[in-house]
Amino acid sequence: LYKEVEGEFDVVVANINRNILLADMPVFRRRMKPGATLLLSGFYRSDIPMLAERAAALGLTMTDQSHEGDWACLALRAESE
Repeated sequence: LYKEVEGEFDVVVANINRNILLADMPVFRRRMKPGATLLLSGFYRSDIPMLAERAAALGLTMTDQSHEGDWACLALRAESE
């Protein structure tokens, strides 16, 4: 359903497992305004390098990360035009 959402947003939030985040990150990126923030959670700390690499390939820069036990959250910023 979210793939049918139209428009661009200042903030996009996704809380689901690593594999779905990796697969759907291009969809999230297309819905982000320049300078927008993407918040990702629902994955393990060990998944951060893989998610950060995918984000960088899509023009997203990691601005913050947090952890609680083995769980992690990333904040990513879209490049400004």
